[in-house]
Amino acid sequence: MFKWFDNKKVGLALGGGAARGLAHIGVLQALEEAEVPVQMLTGTSMGAIIGAMYAADPRIDLLQERMLEYLSSDIFRKARLDFVVERKNNVDGEGLFFRFSQLARKKIFFTLAMTMISFVSQETRDKSLEFLLPDIDIEATKLPFAAIALDLDSGKEVVIKSGSLRKAVAATSALPGILPPVEYNGRQLVDGGWINAVPIEPARDLGADIVIAVDVGSNLIEQGDSSSGLDIVFRADAAARNALSNLQLQQADLIVCPSVGITHWADFSHADQIIANGRDSTLRRIADIKALLKMKTSKFSFFTS
Repeated sequence: MFKWFDNKKVGLALGGGAARGLAHIGVLQALEEAEVPVQMLTGTSMGAIIGAMYAADPRIDLLQERMLEYLSSDIFRKARLDFVVERKNNVDGEGLFFRFSQLARKKIFFTLAMTMISFVSQETRDKSLEFLLPDIDIEATKLPFAAIALDLDSGKEVVIKSGSLRKAVAATSALPGILPPVEYNGRQLVDGGWINAVPIEPARDLGADIVIAVDVGSNLIEQGDSSSGLDIVFRADAAARNALSNLQLQQADLIVCPSVGITHWADFSHADQIIANGRDSTLRRIADIKALLKMKTSKFSFFTS
């Protein structure tokens, strides 16, 4: 098996995106079906959660089963992420009262996020990771793995490839305002998406000859007038991070962009469909992936989606 490119080591760089990151499960399904073995993984935020689960036990059917079980659990419900989701009028209601209730929810969330260390408690975060990941060190995973986080003090990228697997994933997924920062070797670490949304170069550092990047970030579409100063801040931040991510993605050999549409980052209610979209998007790129793996040289081939 896999004799057609024995000399190539394939690394998978999985990007952040919260609920949209469930598409990574479908990506792994498609690669397994096409007999493209993933030999190392790097991840940011949700990409690190999926990547760590697969690195610890590379059986995608069990990974999917475990993730869906978690999304139906009391532990996940305690995170209250459904409170954050912006609902559409034609789905949940219409009229002045509905619009007022949505605005009130938004303001309550912003107030909590600005006045508390995090919207989700450390206890809920820890129980979530206990549910999803084994209590092992990264060095004990079956496949090489690294997670990316941002050091709040220095403003620099931190690549975590040793120590507690759960702590590394807690750090890379510590979305500011939503999940609490993680103290790691005297540093305060938060979500790596602010510094490296799709960690391609860390995958090369692990030894990958070919790096397939999976970008599940939402597209930056044109936006009308913002209604508040916070809207303006968020828009400017999204534009800056989108520009940085586009530059970093150029380092990949091939990019897969699953069709996640405008899925809200906190909306996990369509998990099956997001996973299926990740699988379908990857299957459409399989011919390109196999062509890349058969090439005599692989560095910076710049296949794009």
